[in-house]
Amino acid sequence: MNQVKPIRSLPRRLLRHFVRFLLVSALLLGPNLVFFGRWDFPDQSLPAIPADSDDQVSAPSLPPELGDDLLKELRASREKAGIPSMSAAVAYDGNLQWAGATGFVNIENKQFATVRSRYRTGSVAKPITAVALVRLIDAGKIDINKPISHYVTGLPITLKPLTANQLGSHRAGIRHYSIIPQWWMGWHENYSMHEYASVADGLTLFVNDDLRFVPGTGFQYSTFGYSLLARQMEAASQKTFAQLLEENVFSAAGMIDTAVDTAEAMPDRVAFYQAEAGRFTPAYPINSSYKIAGGGLVTTPSDLVRLGAALLGNDFVSKEAKKTLWTPQALTDGSMNPENYGIGWRIDTSVRLLGEKHPTKIFHHGGTQQGAAAFFVLLPEYGISVAVMTNSGKGSAREEAQEAAYALAREAVEFKKASLKSSAKTNPKD
Repeated sequence: MNQVKPIRSLPRRLLRHFVRFLLVSALLLGPNLVFFGRWDFPDQSLPAIPADSDDQVSAPSLPPELGDDLLKELRASREKAGIPSMSAAVAYDGNLQWAGATGFVNIENKQFATVRSRYRTGSVAKPITAVALVRLIDAGKIDINKPISHYVTGLPITLKPLTANQLGSHRAGIRHYSIIPQWWMGWHENYSMHEYASVADGLTLFVNDDLRFVPGTGFQYSTFGYSLLARQMEAASQKTFAQLLEENVFSAAGMIDTAVDTAEAMPDRVAFYQAEAGRFTPAYPINSSYKIAGGGLVTTPSDLVRLGAALLGNDFVSKEAKKTLWTPQALTDGSMNPENYGIGWRIDTSVRLLGEKHPTKIFHHGGTQQGAAAFFVLLPEYGISVAVMTNSGKGSAREEAQEAAYALAREAVEFKKASLKSSAKTNPKD
């Protein structure tokens, strides 16, 4: 007579599966917990920051009380975000009017921010790259609608028909960062520490990958798309991208503190942190050489608003170039792209800035990366440009940079309005 084998108890089987699950989870998640516990979890308290450590400069025509109000707004924004430092600048009437800085640019060395402290741009590099592009167009060196294969050889067949227009407006179908989850032990491309010797070398990260959609039919925000755009610009100008930026943008716009970010030490560059709510940890030491055009520059808010003032003026780029930068690009079916993106800029009518009763057209771009957040905005109606930068890329730093920029812009708008009223009373029309 055959004996029936006893059925193993269900609870014991479940327990064994559960133990296996815990072991696998520990192997997979353990290194990630260690990595982010070290580089992304703020566990140290920010030291107190005395108010007399703040720095500011103002144009002679700016009332001292307005400069003090702007610095007070900036300090309040930094304190609200609980981050090490924040720097900002305002330009109008074609000139830098005010710049201020508050907090620590190096906590370990107790070094305070100045208006010459240099921060990472994150994606604010994209509008800078777009300006370089339209200046090449103005010079007749590149056609924004001509296939990239006209300029760059050796590309995969899928990339050859792409145009600078599609790349600059994120309608080319180039992917963004890796599909590997960003939390995976720093393997994500956003945590790259590899030094790429040239823009062309950095293209190896993505040029053989499939496009996300037929070019022109969709929108995929893509830093890599800007890397390919930079290579096209190099070929068209016969200069390295760094040379092109220096000659066509930085020197031309008076951007004295702007440069390509490097893994080596740089004068006046801030230390980078991940901070929020008054706590911080050092940021992971990335290398941005693979994404110069889309997120690999350092600058100051003063330099950014100098560029803004140049763009809002009449001599830096042509009217047609401005139209190229600040016209949202539609998809092939006629619908507008979801971010109202032009070439390197988002174009919006904001009611957050001056309220529901005063919708205001703005051209803007923000940026975030390890140890950095920034926001850059132009108000063409008022001829005002504002930039805010921080040395934290954690939590609400990007949002607070934007809110600080809006607060400073509101102050500048009110001052300009008051000045115009005063001028009208002093010099009435005949």
